[in-house]
Amino acid sequence: MRVSTLSRPTRTVGTGTLALSVGLGLLTGGLGTPQSVSAAPQVATVAAVQTLPQTTLAVSLSTVTTTSAAAKSKLAGNRVVSEAARHKGKKYKFGAAGPKRFDCSGFTMYVYKKAAGKKLPHKANLQQRYGKAVAKSKARVGDLIIIRKGTRGTHAGIYAGGGKMWSAPRTGKTVSKQKIWSKSYVVRRLV
Repeated sequence: MRVSTLSRPTRTVGTGTLALSVGLGLLTGGLGTPQSVSAAPQVATVAAVQTLPQTTLAVSLSTVTTTSAAAKSKLAGNRVVSEAARHKGKKYKFGAAGPKRFDCSGFTMYVYKKAAGKKLPHKANLQQRYGKAVAKSKARVGDLIIIRKGTRGTHAGIYAGGGKMWSAPRTGKTVSKQKIWSKSYVVRRLV
C-alpha cells in the first residue's frame, strides 16, 4: 500500500484498508455508524491493518450472518408453537381447517399460514413433502411432525420440544400438547 507524503490529501485509499475498516465497524456493532478513514494514515496504523489476514474478516462476517439466521429461525419456531397453543381445547372435526374446529392436517395448515405465512395442503401425506427434511435428533420447536404408516403420512402435528407435539388428535378429542406416540415419523423444517 502506498502512503502519500504530499501536503495535499490523497483521494484514493487502498481497497483493503477501506473494506477492513467498514468490516470491522460491522463486527463491532458499528452498523450505521460512519467510519472515518484519514487521507494520509499513520504508518503504524497501516502496518496493523496489513498484518490482519483477509480471510479472518470473511469468516467473522459469515459467522455473524449464520447466527442471525439461526436466531430468526428460532423466533419463527416459537411463533408457530405460540399460535398452536392458542387453539388448545378446540374440538376435532374431520375435514375442518379452523379456526373453531380442526382435523390434524387442517390444524397444521392453519397454524403455519397464520404464524409464518407458509401454505400447506390439507392432507398429512402431502404435507410430508414440504420444507426441509430434518433428523429426529435435530428437531426444533416449530418443526412439522408427520406420523407415518410405512411411507404414508397419516397424522400431522407441530413439535413443541421434549418429545411432544401440538395436534388435533382424533374424533372426541381436542387440540392439545401430547407425547409423540409413534417411532415412525418424519420431521420437516418450514421456518
